[in-house]
Amino acid sequence: MAAHLYQTGDMIVLKDGPVRIARSNGACKVLAALPESQGAKRYRVRFESETFDRSVSEDEIDLTRSPRSGKKAIESKGKVHG
Repeated sequence: MAAHLYQTGDMIVLKDGPVRIARSNGACKVLAALPESQGAKRYRVRFESETFDRSVSEDEIDLTRSPRSGKKAIESKGKVHG
């Protein structure tokens, strides 16, 4: 089982869709990494303009607009791909 891509405190952007349409930029803060559900990694997130949390799966995150931070991002920069 692979680790979550994002950590508590990371800012992520969701892909376009029903939740994303309601937000001006789609950015939200990761509050917690949740256990996998049906094979998908999940996160508890909150949009700045909302007073409640949402649960999103990793496949709902726009990976190209959501840079990883912390230890995992540093480790991935040092890897040779090819």
